[in-house]
Amino acid sequence: MDIELDLSVCTVAGRKAQGLRGLLSSVYDTADPVAFEVIVAEVGDSGAAALTDDFPGLLVTRINVRSSLAAANHAMGQSRGRYTALMDADVLVQPDCLRRLIEFMDDHPDVGLASPRIIDAYGKTEPSCHEFPRLLKPCGLPLPASCGRQLVETAEVDWCQGGFHLLRRELIEEIGLFDANCAGLAELDLYWRARRQGWHNYYVFEAGVVHANPGRYHPELTVAPAGPERFRDSLSFLKKRWFG
Repeated sequence: MDIELDLSVCTVAGRKAQGLRGLLSSVYDTADPVAFEVIVAEVGDSGAAALTDDFPGLLVTRINVRSSLAAANHAMGQSRGRYTALMDADVLVQPDCLRRLIEFMDDHPDVGLASPRIIDAYGKTEPSCHEFPRLLKPCGLPLPASCGRQLVETAEVDWCQGGFHLLRRELIEEIGLFDANCAGLAELDLYWRARRQGWHNYYVFEAGVVHANPGRYHPELTVAPAGPERFRDSLSFLKKRWFG
């Protein structure tokens, strides 16, 4: 008898899968009573396939792409759960995080996207919540990471930046996955497309994950003049927003 899956956990393993074991252990140890599957898109020879002996049901699929965004879409495209969670390979899921997220989404059927509280390497909550860009910055780019907010309660938000995004199955079927043309602004674009279709986006403070990647959201690391790729990504997003 097949068990209905509540959650599909998807991640991308790069050349080294050192942090992946920590993510998998945190998922397998804390998921109960959530019924889940884990899908790893392996880019290059990361050694992720060797982990299948330690984590029952783990699916590792090798994909020959250069873009981690394309790999993430590949993993999520194979998901079967009512909800799909895209996590960075260096995330550590905290106790009750998955249960709280699933319960929140079940209680709020109009929410298409949710993100948990992101805790950094020093135990501090990251300012991962953002507003949609209203005007272009002087350099001609939206630079959304410079206006992150640190919330202390569950709330509706425009979009969240971070290593964990939870998508409802119906949302995926309606708007699709990440747009590779937006690349560095793909998170922003996904949440914006969801809102445009009438879905609500939420930040769930009671559900937490540790993402030990200091500086990811620090404004001083994101306001420097951007290169051609950032400019291209911004144009792709703005074209969709204003003319799509």
